[in-house]
Amino acid sequence: MVAEKTTKSVKSGKKPNQDTSVQRYMPFSEIRDNLIVMKDGSSRMVLKVHALNFNLKSTEEQDAILMSYQRFLNALNFPIQIIIRSLRVDIESYINKLKNLALKQENPLLQEQTYKYIDFLLTLIDLAQIMKKEFYIVVPYDFENNESVRKTDFLGIFRSFWSAISQTESVADIRANRSRVQKLHKGNSERLSTIKMSLESIGLRAEELKKDELIKLLYNYYNPRVGTENIMRGNVDDYNFG
Repeated sequence: MVAEKTTKSVKSGKKPNQDTSVQRYMPFSEIRDNLIVMKDGSSRMVLKVHALNFNLKSTEEQDAILMSYQRFLNALNFPIQIIIRSLRVDIESYINKLKNLALKQENPLLQEQTYKYIDFLLTLIDLAQIMKKEFYIVVPYDFENNESVRKTDFLGIFRSFWSAISQTESVADIRANRSRVQKLHKGNSERLSTIKMSLESIGLRAEELKKDELIKLLYNYYNPRVGTENIMRGNVDDYNFG
């Protein structure tokens, strides 16, 4: 009987639904607005933090930054996750642009200097990979202060957004899901604002990732070798939404 089923599936040429199997192992169920809704009923928001050049600061400024950062960590009453992404920079498009500028350059001296600069970049790429760092802070939130909500079966409530548009989910389920997501968004936003203001007091500029940026970040994590962008491609050093 098993052999007959296998033969029929091969003859029909049908492939198993890979999307369903992949979704089963994803830790999140949906991304709504700027909020990542996890399958365990919690949520995540992400801040992208712009680095500052610590070495260019004076000794007094460095000490002040370290003390402010220490106070920031000690004042936290909820966990956060710090992500550092190492990205390999692709400058091929930049080099092609320089070559076009060199060809159009009428001054022979400037043209020569441009070609020397291109040779320098190519030599640098051969000797070492040009890397850049990106810094993120993942801010979690759940209903830890609401005992009745915590005991709710969130695995049944927070279905994936693929099933949310199917006929199996009732209007009541959709409304309940929307209400809980709104509560998660409010609580998570308050924590995110606290983190952002604390970082700005240190001198670190932080930006909340929007929905499209969250999708791009997650896609690059789960597909580190798929596709190449004009600016950069890379891997994640430390990444965990759990």
